[in-house]
This record gives sequence, C-alpha cells and structure tokens, in this order.
Amino acid sequence: MITGPLTTLTRRAALAGATAALGVSAASHSVRAQNGFDKNKLYVQLRGNLDGTDGLWSYSGAYWGKPQGEIARQLFRVDGFSFNTMTLREDGGVDQKMIECGFWQHPDTDELADTWTNPMNGLVCEPKHFKSSQTLSFDAEGNWEATDRQRAAMRYFEGVIVEPIVNGPVIWSQERLITKAIRPEPEPGTDPLTFSGPVRTGTSLATYTANIDDLDEGFVPTTMHYQSMGGWYPWMRMGQRAGVCSFELVGRKLPSTDEIPERVVAFLNDRRPGFITDPWA
Repeated sequence: MITGPLTTLTRRAALAGATAALGVSAASHSVRAQNGFDKNKLYVQLRGNLDGTDGLWSYSGAYWGKPQGEIARQLFRVDGFSFNTMTLREDGGVDQKMIECGFWQHPDTDELADTWTNPMNGLVCEPKHFKSSQTLSFDAEGNWEATDRQRAAMRYFEGVIVEPIVNGPVIWSQERLITKAIRPEPEPGTDPLTFSGPVRTGTSLATYTANIDDLDEGFVPTTMHYQSMGGWYPWMRMGQRAGVCSFELVGRKLPSTDEIPERVVAFLNDRRPGFITDPWA
C-alpha cells in the first residue's frame, strides 16, 4: 500500500509495473492509489497549508436562481477572497477556520450591484455584499464534529471530507456539507417578502485539485470548484416562493496577497478596508 504522495516517476513506474504483473486493471490501480493518501492531510495541503499559514483563495463565478417550474438564470457575477486556516491535529482530525468577503455584480456590466432589479419578480432590491466566517472540525475519519452551538442551531447536519480521487497525475479532495435549520418567525412589521419560510436548507460542495507531484512542496498550487444549493436571500424579496439558488465558483490558492486580482483588491479597499492585512478585525 502507498503510504505517502507519489513524488517521482520512478516510484510511479515501479507501482505500475507491480500492478501489471498482478494482472490488475488500470481502473482498479487508480482506486488503490487513492486509498494510499491520508485524506485529512491532503485536505489540509490543498485547502490550506501544512505549516499552519493561511490558505489564500481568490474566486470568481456566478450566482444562479431557479424558481420552481422555471428555467435557471444567472443573477449575478461574484468575486471574492478568503483566508483559510487549517490545522492537522495529532489525533488525525482537522480544525478549519475561514473568513471571506464577496461582492455581487451585475452579470451584464460587472459593476457592483448595490441596487438590483430582481428579474424573477421585478422588485428593486439592495444586495448585501458579504463578509462571512466559518469554523469547522472533522474527526480522524473525516466526519464533521459539530459544536454544541452548531447542533443547537440545526435540525440536521452532515459533513465529510471525501476520499481522494486520483486520475493519472491529478488528485482531487472534496468537502461536502449538508444542513437544515429552523428559521424564527419574522418580527411584526417586517416586510413579508424578506421571509422565505420556517426551514432553511443548505448544500455546500467544494472540490480542490492539485498535481500529485506538487504534494511534497510547502505550498501546494491548488484550484477549486464550488457548487451550492440553498434558498433565497432575504434581500431578494422572494417571500416563500418555491425555488433554489446556487453558487457556481472557481478559484485559485495564492502564494501571497500580492496576487489578489486588481478588481478584487479595489472592491476590498473600497468596501472592506483593512481586510487584506487584518481579516479577523
């Protein structure tokens, strides 16, 4: 069994030769290879850094809306940046802390959408550019260890670091989070269109991709694909109309904040001054 990353052509060739001698197919060889990686360690390497320094992520993409029975349409372009602090614990578990800022833009002009006419209901809305944080822990098997506070807030939660997938020189690490929570009734006098119902569900699917030959490096160049499914934001003024929204994002882990795209730096300096140098302030 492989006990660490495949870092040289010689080692890969030797393993391939041994596999062929045993009469094992290429497909089963791929499965054997993926089982040789520590999935929690790989997750830390790809999303963050093993030395404890922040994983710096710049991402871009789209936000989609789909009322029930209608076709999906792109509502916004999204750009953002996040800091990801990852710790591989001595017991094999993972502690993760993330903070991010993201910005809604009109998809046809790429200008910040401080006001926006919702094409699904024709109402003028005020999108809320987001600053959000997340703290999660996973056990040695890659299962989400919810805190008492998280358990109290949710009626259902499921989270897992998925077994790696290997295809030739490329490896993928995936994180899946599924939640269900009860939303309190709105205060009297609140716009009823900002209340989307008593139940809030969320599905968060993140995939991190790297080359196997890079895994021995202190900094692992990594890309990301992120997909989500959730309900309307209150500011969309959709009320309890049935439907779903989805982020569709791609991103790149950066070696330093000097490589944040200029447009994102401009957004951050204008709307979140100081975030780049002191994100937790």
